[in-house]
Amino acid sequence: MDLKEVKKIINLLESSKISSLMVEQDGLKVEVKKELQVHNPEAIHEAAKAPKQVQQEQDKVSEPSSGDENSHSIKSPMVGTFYVSANPDLKPYLKVGDHVKKGDIVCIIEAMKLFNEIESDCDGVVTKVLVENAKCVEYGQDLFSIRIS
Repeated sequence: MDLKEVKKIINLLESSKISSLMVEQDGLKVEVKKELQVHNPEAIHEAAKAPKQVQQEQDKVSEPSSGDENSHSIKSPMVGTFYVSANPDLKPYLKVGDHVKKGDIVCIIEAMKLFNEIESDCDGVVTKVLVENAKCVEYGQDLFSIRIS
């Protein structure tokens, strides 16, 4: 892989909605990540001081029935810190009862000082927010429960 190919990868990332890309060729791995434009990054950390509102929303949630064929979980694609919005002054991307479409931004996960927008992988209605704002999440951890429509 030469410098021209790496520049093509960077340009591809910049012109798309994805926040990171990893390419492996002939045993060489190249991973490129872009930083999200957050109006006030310090304000995101302020959101950690006010988890009561998020907890109140979670308390209103009904449990999805186990084994429900129409239930789907949006999972974390990485380890990091989960945020319900890009700024504590903004409303959360999703709350219980909201309709979501595939590709909609559902939350932000901060990993290594980069803010990654996480997109829905299905269409449906949010039945449960499974993580509190500003809490650490693991790779593959369930973030939202969705009733598929």
